Amino acid sequence: MAGTLFQKDVKMKRVTTLGHRSAQALNDPIRIRILEVLSHKQMTAEEIAKILWRSGFKKATTTIRHHLETLKKAGLIEVTKMVEVRGAVLKYYMTTMRTFSYNVPDLGEHLKLVDDTSSKLFRILKRVLEDKKFASAFDGKDKCNLCGRDHYKEYVALEILNAALVRTLEKKEYTEKVMAKPLSKR
Repeated sequence: MAGTLFQKDVKMKRVTTLGHRSAQALNDPIRIRILEVLSHKQMTAEEIAKILWRSGFKKATTTIRHHLETLKKAGLIEVTKMVEVRGAVLKYYMTTMRTFSYNVPDLGEHLKLVDDTSSKLFRILKRVLEDKKFASAFDGKDKCNLCGRDHYKEYVALEILNAALVRTLEKKEYTEKVMAKPLSKR
């Protein structure tokens, strides 16, 4: 007699919108580290190689250039500047996304904040999905053959939220608040 040996409800913990090419590009710890390094300032392949060397990734500059090209093709970095130095062209790169390599904290003690933020995001997402222009542009496109839902519409709605979040993070007021030094005790 066969019986269920294990069963568990799995709750979604994170939403990440990535295309196939981006997901493949992120399938390498060096590329993730390159994105972290480039999230601070634009750099050349040589500068990146030196930083990676100091953090234990001992790779040649040509290998770093290969990784940069993969990240560029995936749209995760861009060339921001090209400078001619002694007849050679030096390229500077910058990331188009933020990456963090932290262990995810237990948000259990912040459940009220998570619930409040979730309610606000639900109202925003609902407005996006009900927008007539948005709905007509994406309605019925690529219905899932497994569940019949319109995941493409969901994907684009999440990308809109993602783009709005990026604009928020780029605002001077946000940067000044997050990057401000903590007040010293008096």
